[in-house]
Amino acid sequence: MDVVLEPAAGSLLRSRLTPPRVPADYLIRPAVQNALDRHPYASILQFCAPAGFGKTTALAALAGKRASEGHRVAWLSLESDDDDPGRFCLKLIQALATAVPGIGEDALGYVRNTMRVPVVAVMESLLMDLSRDERKVLLVLDDLHEITHSDVFAGLNRLVQYAPPGLTLAIGSRSQPPLNLATWRAKGLLLEVGQDELRLSRDETREYLARDGLQLEDSCLQSLHNQTEGWMAGVHLVSLWLRHQSGAPEDLKLLSSDKAAVGDYLLRAVFERLPADVQGALLSLGIANRLNGDLANTLTGRQDGQALLEHLDSMQLFLLPLDRDRQWYRFHQLFADFLRARLRERDPERFKQLHFNASLWFTNHHMPTLAIEHACLAEDPEMLAALVDGCGLELINRGQLYLISRWRKHVPNEIAERYPILVLSDVWTRATELSLPEANRMIDELLARWGDSRGSGPMGNQYLSALAVKAVLALQKDDLEQCITLARKVESQLGQNSAFLEGAILLIAAFAQVVRGQAEQARRLMGLAQQRNHFLDGRYLHMQQCTIEVVLALEQGQVKQAQMLIERVREQAMPLFDKRSQALALPAIAEALTAYYRTELDGLEERLRWALGRVDVVNPIDLYAQGMQCLARIQRLQGRGKEALATLGLMQTLASRNQSWRFFAMAVGEEINLILQETATDRCKRAEQRLKAIDWAKLASHYKQMPFNPVLWVQGISRVRLLQARGHFSEALHEITQLRGMLQPGWHGLQRLRLDLLAALSYQRLGYQERSHSLLGQCLVGAEREGVRSIFIEEGEGIRQLLQQLESTERQPALQVFIRGMLTVWPGQEARRSPEVLEEGLTDREREVVCLAAQGLSNEEIGQQLSLALGTVKWHLHNIYEKLKVRNRTQAIRRARELSLL
Repeated sequence: MDVVLEPAAGSLLRSRLTPPRVPADYLIRPAVQNALDRHPYASILQFCAPAGFGKTTALAALAGKRASEGHRVAWLSLESDDDDPGRFCLKLIQALATAVPGIGEDALGYVRNTMRVPVVAVMESLLMDLSRDERKVLLVLDDLHEITHSDVFAGLNRLVQYAPPGLTLAIGSRSQPPLNLATWRAKGLLLEVGQDELRLSRDETREYLARDGLQLEDSCLQSLHNQTEGWMAGVHLVSLWLRHQSGAPEDLKLLSSDKAAVGDYLLRAVFERLPADVQGALLSLGIANRLNGDLANTLTGRQDGQALLEHLDSMQLFLLPLDRDRQWYRFHQLFADFLRARLRERDPERFKQLHFNASLWFTNHHMPTLAIEHACLAEDPEMLAALVDGCGLELINRGQLYLISRWRKHVPNEIAERYPILVLSDVWTRATELSLPEANRMIDELLARWGDSRGSGPMGNQYLSALAVKAVLALQKDDLEQCITLARKVESQLGQNSAFLEGAILLIAAFAQVVRGQAEQARRLMGLAQQRNHFLDGRYLHMQQCTIEVVLALEQGQVKQAQMLIERVREQAMPLFDKRSQALALPAIAEALTAYYRTELDGLEERLRWALGRVDVVNPIDLYAQGMQCLARIQRLQGRGKEALATLGLMQTLASRNQSWRFFAMAVGEEINLILQETATDRCKRAEQRLKAIDWAKLASHYKQMPFNPVLWVQGISRVRLLQARGHFSEALHEITQLRGMLQPGWHGLQRLRLDLLAALSYQRLGYQERSHSLLGQCLVGAEREGVRSIFIEEGEGIRQLLQQLESTERQPALQVFIRGMLTVWPGQEARRSPEVLEEGLTDREREVVCLAAQGLSNEEIGQQLSLALGTVKWHLHNIYEKLKVRNRTQAIRRARELSLL
């Protein structure tokens, strides 16, 4: 993330991508070498032990040995600020590119200009590059314990799962990482090097001390080995201690067996015997994670910083060179923690002042991330706010606003309100709880502040970033007109500002135009966005544009076209994304809508629930609401009316909270239809009560400027269904005629199909059989062409009976097959045609599998739950389908419920 404009910054980065120097007198570890020799084909090497056991040096020695054998070595030393998918991926790409020039150029496109970095997609891209290079590569990730983000570990799992034969991954960590270690262990891919292999034996301890000219009697040596248990850092501390302490060997017997206590005691003993000026220099230098000569001058007030670092290195005071040129150093974490704790305890003001000085140094050397981290530790909120505000636009352009939100927590409100970027962050993080007027008011204040400063010139990225957040919030709050108005501002200065921000605002407006039924305007805006996206490396905006195109096709009733678009996206991008990647949430909802219309229900509810669980403030509420409506419809088709009602209740709550009344109306309309599908004698009365409980005119007034009023549509279609349920078919036809007048030419294809279907039912019940069959035939021709089935099923038993009548007289083979296929998947069809007793019962294991499937678990998750291989789970499902006489998972779950097997 740091913009490298200064040689020091580039040198620091290179130090993290270079294995540390292995001392010339490095003590070869026989246990480690023996483990490596016994597992020559292991492709994952894990060095896991607490601090001070020599993991990094052992990894560096391994890297040196592999390099001498012709391997390419990629090294990455991780830090706490790498615990972010975007930053981790960027550093990983840089590390691999250092070892294998040219690798990762395509992967960079997933890191840049994206709201969320799809880590698994990055890994897939890197795997493709690695597979094209036959050379052997050792990838070392040291200090992996600094990483906690689940997306990073998901990506690493993917990297190992599909790694080419020449790739070996070596890990250094203080704790067991949450990776698929058990699977790798079972496959013989994992070599684990732990404390037992890394600890020094008694003889190795003697040899280590002898290098410094120290000879201990056997009893003292045994006591030392017993107390340190071969802990290398402890032995090294004892070595330093003995060199400065006469009579110390006798005190060895008094040491505790607790490594932490031993370490603390020895660190104090060694530190307190150093000259006062060295102690002072160490305390000053210890606050920095990385040091060079110039930074050492700043922290100590001296002019010989480089010489000081080299002198401390020669004293073996846990100062480690990070590059071959010895420009950058760091203290061993054990010693650094000791120094910081001691300084914070004894002189807290000096502790904060040194962090302040370090922050200034990193700021002046163009390393803003390190500058911000030191400002946090300096507890200087004013400086922190200024630094974050200064680099905020770069973070927003990269889609990393969440980093600003993280740092914002350290700044008091009275300071933050003076810095526009921090106010922008507040609006963003509080967007879900703020009302739209309040959110707009906060952003308008920012726009006024930035607008006054720009005069009549270009907007600038600062002003544009606020517009982008305002547009996102407007779409999330369903303020479509606001989205379109903001896009007009961008169009007036197109090409003068950030391509990412301009493209994002244009696509938001394009989606708003789709919702309003303005197809040509939507396409025009997408064309402009595509022009700006051409200048970006990232794929985030491209993914969103594809999703908008799918939604546009669905709104026009072109389900087949939507399916083709989804297939294109799946071929071009989705194979590079893990199924858990949040970047696929919106495309997954769009794909679910298409699959539902075609009644391709197998696994659909599981995929839809996953997508709905990952939608957040960045995403439009429109697709989220449609996804919830689709989920309720699936539940209804599967005979789970109570669950469908609960889903619709959640949808109404969400819509009310956001004052998105068209979605509230959609949910009420679904609820009324659900009531009318019941067999209860009071269903019409209850449906009418629910219909009359809504102030439709008030809700519709919010959309009077739209060409198509969605609230009036729901009210009208609900009245048609209620009239038909009561047998008032002539009145229903009149209402249908009124609704036809609302539909726009070339748009609302699915709504038009639904009206024709309901009209055919009314004509049939009024005795106009020929007219009914003619109209129903037209519906079937269009539906068969697009593959649409769900709309027929949604209108219930009357339509099913109508289709059965037509099936016997239909002469077109394609339509006859289409009708029969639709009747086959009609809810309750299996129950109507199948006996209630199975010819062959399910085994206990098969019952367990189908029960877990009904809970929404995937095949992989069922396997993990029951400790079964994936192939075994699929075999059980195949047997279940055969016994239940069904074709897929969804039908099996429904059939199992009908037979009370769950």
